[in-house]
Amino acid sequence: MNEQFDNILEKRIRELGYRSLFLTDLEVTDKEIWNFGANEQELKIIAYSEKTSDFSRFLTVELLRHYDVKINSKYHSLIAKSYAYALSNSATDNPHFFGVVGNLWGLLYEEDDLGKLGSFYVSLGDKAVLSLSNLLDNKNDKIFYDGSEEATIGNSYQYRVKDFAAFYISKIKNIPITFYQDFDQRDAEIERLKEILANE
Repeated sequence: MNEQFDNILEKRIRELGYRSLFLTDLEVTDKEIWNFGANEQELKIIAYSEKTSDFSRFLTVELLRHYDVKINSKYHSLIAKSYAYALSNSATDNPHFFGVVGNLWGLLYEEDDLGKLGSFYVSLGDKAVLSLSNLLDNKNDKIFYDGSEEATIGNSYQYRVKDFAAFYISKIKNIPITFYQDFDQRDAEIERLKEILANE
């Protein structure tokens, strides 16, 4: 495998970013990045290499999923760490925010909606719990939603990174958790979840 080609491909994936890869420049993604399937092996190498950054791995795994490529379960822990990175950088107050909005992570509690990204993250099962647990103390602010009706619903809940993490853990571990609009009550519920996890 040509290492220079791998680096160039990863660099291009990073340059395009999530929105261009999946929401705007799909023709570029098909031709240049996926190359009509010819780059599948190169993309797998990027996705599964420990040398790959969390940002690149997140984007590359999403590319493989976009083209219905089965994700190797051997790398679920590594991949979970990358999705934690993506979730934490979905808060607009984060200087590394890269345009992934709440719609993709789900409407959570009252709507019982995991979203496109959240559904996959939760599907990683116990391999995802450690990375999610690390986000329960995340200090980043709210994640915002795009659109009209969905944005109105999602933004009214004022979900933070830690709220998404708590919801996903509750799904993976089958631990009931109550959502509160009040932040202090919400944080108390998250502390309760942390205690349950610590005592397992």
